[in-house]
Amino acid sequence: MKDKQHTAWHVIEQTTLTDASPWLKVIQEHIQLPNGVEIPDYFRILMPDYVMIFALTPEQQVVTVSHYKHGPQVVSLELPAGYIDPNDSDPLATAKRELQEETGMVSNTWRILGRFFIDGYRGCGWMHGFLAQNATLQHSQTLEETELLTMQLIPLNELKALWLEGKVQNVAASALIGMALARLNY
Repeated sequence: MKDKQHTAWHVIEQTTLTDASPWLKVIQEHIQLPNGVEIPDYFRILMPDYVMIFALTPEQQVVTVSHYKHGPQVVSLELPAGYIDPNDSDPLATAKRELQEETGMVSNTWRILGRFFIDGYRGCGWMHGFLAQNATLQHSQTLEETELLTMQLIPLNELKALWLEGKVQNVAASALIGMALARLNY
C-alpha cells in the first residue's frame, strides 16, 4: 500500500491558459489530493528541458558565459546551456553541441551530474547537468542571432569564491557549480 504523502495527485480538470509552445505553456488544474482535499486553481508552467555544462580546462579554468537576462533584467555570470530540441532525445549530444556553439570548446571527458527540476510547485522544465573535463578551444563560437554572450575562462578557485559570495545568481548555474565542485572534491 502506497503512503498517501507519496501518491500522485489526481487531475479532475485541466485548462490551458497560455500556449506559446515550445517555449511556455501555462495550465490551470483542478486537482484532488490523495486525502480527498481539492485545489481548484493549481497552476503549472511547462517549459522545455535544457542542458547546462560545467566545463573545466586542463589548466583548471572553468568555461563561463556572461550575458543579459531579460527576465531578472541583469547581466548574469552563468555556465554554457541550451534547450534540448524536442526531436533530440539525447541530452549529452545537446550538451556537447551547446558547449561548442556557445564557447568553441570541446571535451573528451563527460559525466552527467543529474537531472533537476526547477520549481517543485510549478514545474518550469528539467535541467540536465553535465561535467565536461579537459575542455579545449577547437572552434570559434557559432552563436544564434539572439545569443549575445561573452565566453570567459575563470580559474576554478576564483569561480568558487564568486559562487560562495553569491555572485552566480542563476539558481540552476549555482546548483550545478556546487555539484561539480563536490564531484571534483574541490
